[in-house]
Amino acid sequence: MLFILFCFTSFQTLSAQQSPVDHLFSTESLKTASYSIYAIDANTGSKIVESSQKSLSTASVMKLFTTAVSLEILGPDYTFSTTLSYAGNINSQTNTLNGNLILKGGGDPAFYSSFFADHYKNCFENWIDELKKRGIKKINGNLMIDLSSLQHASIPGDWGWEDIGNYYGAGISTLTFGDNLYNIHFSSSKTVGSEATIKFIDPEIKDLLLENLVLASAEAGDNTIVYGAPGSVNQTIQGTIPAGETDFVVKAAIPDPPLVAGLTFIKKLKEAGIEISGVVSKAGAAETNFGTLISSQMSPPLKDLIVPLNKESLNLFAEHLLCEIGRKSYNEPTIEKGIEAYHQFCRNKGIDSKGFFPTDGSGLSRSNALTSKTLVETLRIMYDSKYRSIFFGALPVAGVDGTLRHSFKGTPLEKNVMAKTGSMARVRSIAGMMKTKSKKTVLFAIILNNFDLKSAEASKLLESILLSLYND
Repeated sequence: MLFILFCFTSFQTLSAQQSPVDHLFSTESLKTASYSIYAIDANTGSKIVESSQKSLSTASVMKLFTTAVSLEILGPDYTFSTTLSYAGNINSQTNTLNGNLILKGGGDPAFYSSFFADHYKNCFENWIDELKKRGIKKINGNLMIDLSSLQHASIPGDWGWEDIGNYYGAGISTLTFGDNLYNIHFSSSKTVGSEATIKFIDPEIKDLLLENLVLASAEAGDNTIVYGAPGSVNQTIQGTIPAGETDFVVKAAIPDPPLVAGLTFIKKLKEAGIEISGVVSKAGAAETNFGTLISSQMSPPLKDLIVPLNKESLNLFAEHLLCEIGRKSYNEPTIEKGIEAYHQFCRNKGIDSKGFFPTDGSGLSRSNALTSKTLVETLRIMYDSKYRSIFFGALPVAGVDGTLRHSFKGTPLEKNVMAKTGSMARVRSIAGMMKTKSKKTVLFAIILNNFDLKSAEASKLLESILLSLYND
């Protein structure tokens, strides 16, 4: 490809009017593409490169902005709380609660998350111990799920239909549970084109109607898509998995996370010998505010939550933080108020927000758009922030961990780039911090849209530009 020739071009005399980047994008495979590139010296703020400041879709690089605003507005020690209470009377003679248990979600994105398994490992068991300490061995009532803390939670309105049934498109909830995903376990015969079989799902999803259209294939990897709306138990999975698998796992979005959390807790109660006569039901604050607190479960602090958010690119965590930003800024935990706070953050910090059109916190929406300059100016704010080490320490390191663990290995970029990447159809982006050959610290952002390249070729193009920055 012609773009390989660009690999060692120097940015020393680069300007927006006379740029080898512009020549690069005149090649056949890239002439229909749009791009935005910006880089500065982190310590002096002096511009190193500026080219084609178009407002473009960034994919997951949007998480950089969400992380920055979260740290500055919520603070690194911010936590979420999930509580268990009861309403009614305890009969000490019969060890019976005549009333309801109340499980109240507080918008914690990490509740029973696989990324914080040790933190929540014994939460339900500890709550059961607290019930026993109060002499409760039987409950004549329901388990009520209070969802009032985040009433309008789900998904941004413009997420793709092909995304929202899959694990990475799981909607947020007042009571998020286990990353809001479930595992579909498949087996497949060695015959290509034969139907794959669903062995079981984990955890169980009450009343789930999952239409299975998955076939065995000679292709490697998971090539399935799950279709299903939030709250709907009717889902369809189609595509292919490799032939000859005995236990191939596909992750999908739980349609109703609070219900799964409630049923899981009831199962734990019964295993511990505590009977409950009722069912899981959803309730508002008016029905639950009179309860007596039994116990609270705090989340890890924000400074810990943003590590898997960025290193593993967790959309769910980003959307939760967006709503929490709205709560903190306007006492209204919604996507809309969170976005309003984004714009106010730019005004307060003097960030050039021309062409900044956020629609979610994670970048999964293709409607998100911003320029590389907006990204780099945000990075500069965080470089000068008292939270610098927390912010940049949460980013993937080239060739080491997170979504960059396999990237740039064996090149000078390995261990010298800390950055967030973004990827979706016809979108590639990367933004972060780099230590150059001359020991300069550079803040950079590169956004590519609508290119006619294979995925590996687009990644090689990003590497070429970064190598040029490194060698400057």
